[in-house]
Amino acid sequence: MTYDEEHAEVPEDRATALLGELETALAAAPPRDSGWPDELEDLWDRAQEEPGLPLTDEQRQHFAARRERWEASSKVQRLLWSLREAVHRCELRAASRAAALAELGVHAGLGGYDNIWLLRDLGRPHGEEVLARLVMDESVAEGDRREAREWLARLRRPDYEARAARPADGEDLLLPKVVRDLTCSWAGGWELEDEPTPERLAQARAVLEALLPDERLASEEPPEWEGKWLDDAEDRPAWLEVEMVLVPLMLDARLVTRERLIWAWYECERLGIDLEDTNPEAFAERWAARIAAHLARGMLEWLWREGCFAQWALDLAMRYIDRNVAVAEATRLLSEAAEAGSQWGPPAGGRPCPP
Repeated sequence: MTYDEEHAEVPEDRATALLGELETALAAAPPRDSGWPDELEDLWDRAQEEPGLPLTDEQRQHFAARRERWEASSKVQRLLWSLREAVHRCELRAASRAAALAELGVHAGLGGYDNIWLLRDLGRPHGEEVLARLVMDESVAEGDRREAREWLARLRRPDYEARAARPADGEDLLLPKVVRDLTCSWAGGWELEDEPTPERLAQARAVLEALLPDERLASEEPPEWEGKWLDDAEDRPAWLEVEMVLVPLMLDARLVTRERLIWAWYECERLGIDLEDTNPEAFAERWAARIAAHLARGMLEWLWREGCFAQWALDLAMRYIDRNVAVAEATRLLSEAAEAGSQWGPPAGGRPCPP
């Protein structure tokens, strides 16, 4: 055996050494600053662009402390990257210790989202357990909690899919039978076809009639958000995070039951999602109506895309606007019909639409 072979580190030893370095780096890092006045933030930005900018001794001390803090955070981040690579190579054995250090890094505000991503990579049980604590800890920065919620939901997705795979026999079905017969996902809209048949159009009419609520809803359903999941994460509404649970749990209409929605309420509580409803029954009622609105929106979109402007379709669109459901798509159907110059049937050259 050569000298190099005799003294080479085995992968587990390298990972253990990284954990030791991370622990030391976290302990040696300077504490967070307590926040600066706005004028000092502006001065910091100027100082980065003007190296010779005159500063007071106190200002230089503040800036030096910030640079030291950033350097410490960058060191922690580099170590976290290396640990994540070790996880991917299956070289890390001390998963519990790694998870504890990542949790410490989140609380210390060092290493950015790489702490969360290390916990995600560690997976179950150690990564999941720490993520579950972080999402409920109000001392953790909201950005970290939001990132932790997303990855915790993804780690728990097999549980949602397993629940979805169970038959709904004996459960309280919340959507009408004609709606439960649909073959599409409520989250993805109605299936489009090149040549919609009269039977399919008749089904669309029956579904829209069944989904129409008896009274006007107090707030529009489904709610709209024009942002992007990653780019506008700070403004992401809580209801959008609820869908991280509901989409895999009840992908199609036949799985929308009271029992599953109540189960979802408790799961959303576990994820630390800021729910609109303080009890599971109210949550189930709201989301049954919201899922119905999603389905209606997809159906109305399909009608205007296929040029179906029969009077029954226009009447239903006006009724949906009146009931505060799928307003944007119902309005689009009416405007497309007006643009096509047809208020009583299909436009010239359009596909047949049953009266």
